[in-house]
Amino acid sequence: MAETRTRRGLAGYWPVPVAVAVLAGLLVAGSRLGGDDGEEAGGAGTSAGGEPPALAAFPGEDPLDAPDCDRTTGRLALPTVYSPNCVPLWPEGRDNGGATSPGVTGDTITVAIYIPRDDPTVNAIAEDIVGGELPSDEDADENRRRVVDVYEALYETYGRSVEVVTVEASGSNTDDAAAKADAIRVATEAGAFAAIGGPTGTNAYADELAARGVVCFCTASQPIGNYEDWSPYVWSQLMASTQGYVHRADYITGRLAGRKAEFAGDPDLREETRRFAIVYYETAEGAYQEGVDFFEDRLAESGVELAARVPYILDLPRAQEDAATIVARLKDADVTSVVFAGDPFFPIYLTQEATAQDYHPEWIVTGSTGTDTTAIARQYDQEQWAHAFGVSFLPARVGSANLLTQGGVVSWYLGENLTSYPNALELGLLFTGLHLAGPELTPETLRDGLFSFQPANGYATSLGISFGEAMWPWTDYLAADDVTEIWWDADATGADEIGLAGTGMYRYANEGKRYLPGEIGKSTATPFDETDAITVFEETPESDRLPEVPRRRSRAG
Repeated sequence: MAETRTRRGLAGYWPVPVAVAVLAGLLVAGSRLGGDDGEEAGGAGTSAGGEPPALAAFPGEDPLDAPDCDRTTGRLALPTVYSPNCVPLWPEGRDNGGATSPGVTGDTITVAIYIPRDDPTVNAIAEDIVGGELPSDEDADENRRRVVDVYEALYETYGRSVEVVTVEASGSNTDDAAAKADAIRVATEAGAFAAIGGPTGTNAYADELAARGVVCFCTASQPIGNYEDWSPYVWSQLMASTQGYVHRADYITGRLAGRKAEFAGDPDLREETRRFAIVYYETAEGAYQEGVDFFEDRLAESGVELAARVPYILDLPRAQEDAATIVARLKDADVTSVVFAGDPFFPIYLTQEATAQDYHPEWIVTGSTGTDTTAIARQYDQEQWAHAFGVSFLPARVGSANLLTQGGVVSWYLGENLTSYPNALELGLLFTGLHLAGPELTPETLRDGLFSFQPANGYATSLGISFGEAMWPWTDYLAADDVTEIWWDADATGADEIGLAGTGMYRYANEGKRYLPGEIGKSTATPFDETDAITVFEETPESDRLPEVPRRRSRAG
């Protein structure tokens, strides 16, 4: 593969710089360790897709009899709400079928990790956010290996180990030709069964991998139709944009439409009935158009029309110029309420330009990647963001720890925290699929395994996740399902997601209550009302606590 460089930057660790890093820290291996009261946590759903295909390899055996199974939940006894369904132990030396799929042998499963190119502008912003230098390549590679080792010890892989290879990007995030060439390298040179990460500015990478039968844990919140077309190969931890727009449209139509823009920064706008515009991230090929079309249609069903619809392609060197044009367009359209559904960096420029042009609307947060994290929102113009509220995909936080260095199950197993957890979330999804797929590993059995995963939801401090037909009217290849309601408190002080103290924090309404599809529009919370609106929990809420689980060194003990 490509030569190693001194530092890949934060983009080398997560598919969307900084923002998914925070998400990975929140969710790595289930993010939360259990409480100490021994009570069973609530909220676990029922199996959505029947028995895991893995059970076909154990005729007559009860998976609940496995020594690491929690019989009360049917999940592995691990300190996480995302623990997979129990399966029997695989006997050492038993025939697993050998090369059941490209990238799979009797001993190994090859997984390719995509490493994006450095972007100096991104790195500079990232270093401002994390308050120091970014981790080195060497640390990332070592930590990734340790994450894989933990999952191999705790999850069933049927006599195979996961071999990780890294693939350095040969082009920019938006380079179609380079993305296709890199995907071909993953499939041919690396010979991978699965790939993790990929460029988010083009679909060429996912398209090529799917065409070549390689599983990909990649992409960022694309329309659900794309995942159906890529089936069964492309998966993601975040919602499809279509799913996100269900929540966003329900929030707007149920809570905001037809009322005055009372939370705008401009007193004159507060007296006007809300007029909405959406500003959204787009690729050159229009990958996100379908999701926004769906959003616009769903609003229209409730009699709400957008005053403007403004896509942008992220180009940081010209972001200020693009922001100026967009703000002028919003002002001309008399927009009172800006719905932002984009990347975490562009609002830095957009809010600065809004102040420069004396434009002070409401800012409707949509949970788009990273914009709902305190660490990143502190970079936005605070005069503007003091009027930001909406929905978040991220769960309420507990305590003031650096979530980028809190590894949940990984740290529990190792007995220590790592300096980073590269690709841990995607690896967790992959290993869940491997565990439930069984020894006859193919993209199809991986799919059926993930579809059999018991949904987990009902927790203020963890995302609700499911796959398959459990929660949505579409076949679901994306983990996240629920949202919470937030608003920006410009005066609140405390630690952000990476443990840095500062002023300005998101508050979670109704003590972080999370809403499944169809529920957010019925919330009765009021933005900027501190009643039951928390910034962080001092300790895990009682309803979210898990039983203590003794540390063990492998599935067997």
